[in-house]
Amino acid sequence: MKRFYSFCSAYAVFNPFPMSEKLLCSFAAYLAEQNMSHQTIKTYLSAVRDAHISFGFPDFRSADNLPRLERIQAGIRRVQAQKGLKKRVRLPITPQILDGLRRHWAANQEGRLLWAVASLCFFGFFRLGELLATVPDSPSSLVWDDISFDHAHYPAIVKIHLRFAKCDQFGKGADVYIGRSGNSICPIAACLEFVTSRVREPGYFFLDSKKNPLLKPRFATELRKALDAIGQCQHDYAGHSFRIGAATAAAAAGLEDSTIQLLGRWSSAAFLTYIRTPGRQLAAATASISKLG
Repeated sequence: MKRFYSFCSAYAVFNPFPMSEKLLCSFAAYLAEQNMSHQTIKTYLSAVRDAHISFGFPDFRSADNLPRLERIQAGIRRVQAQKGLKKRVRLPITPQILDGLRRHWAANQEGRLLWAVASLCFFGFFRLGELLATVPDSPSSLVWDDISFDHAHYPAIVKIHLRFAKCDQFGKGADVYIGRSGNSICPIAACLEFVTSRVREPGYFFLDSKKNPLLKPRFATELRKALDAIGQCQHDYAGHSFRIGAATAAAAAGLEDSTIQLLGRWSSAAFLTYIRTPGRQLAAATASISKLG
């Protein structure tokens, strides 16, 4: 998204006039030359539109008068279909793969840090960006105050408070409850092992041994290395594979669709707004979806 933000910012600074359809067509064509899929290009154009409005320009699609841009997008979609350009398929991280990552990372403090992130990401149905920031000093990074346990000596539930989330447009935040699984991939055990060996430093929760916050790009790199090491093709997985895997494992465990949607904080079904499920009941789902088979 850096491309579109730089593009819009530069435009707003140096040009006091709204974007023309010709400029938008050129931008779409440029993205296509960068081998971006038509769906990604559509997302970039939507982001440009939002930025355009935020800089005080009118909504360039309000009058529905962009026929050339629509044809450009249709042409890109058609050409990519003819070339067989397919959207990247991300496979789910399964409980078995998760256990492989645990064993690979079990040797040292850095491994315990990575394992804690992976385990919480899976069982909390997290988007990776909800746990780890992309750049330092990001307000979205988890801090000590965002993590709490239900018991000081033998906790059964960890509550993670998200101050920012992808679909949380009004900044209300969300509380995610994760419970014990009772087996080798237990997220509570992973979290406690990391906490007990973590350097004593306030602020960011996920700190390495040098007191540096673990960032999303670094975790993604370490994840790829670990996947290769345990015999998995790194190109088939991404950070989102944890969330995909959690939903897949939950469905295989027989959890109701409404419970899965609630655990994953999906808001696509209107009936979810009427459900009031206690945190303890949500945390109890951890044991159900952690079976190694």
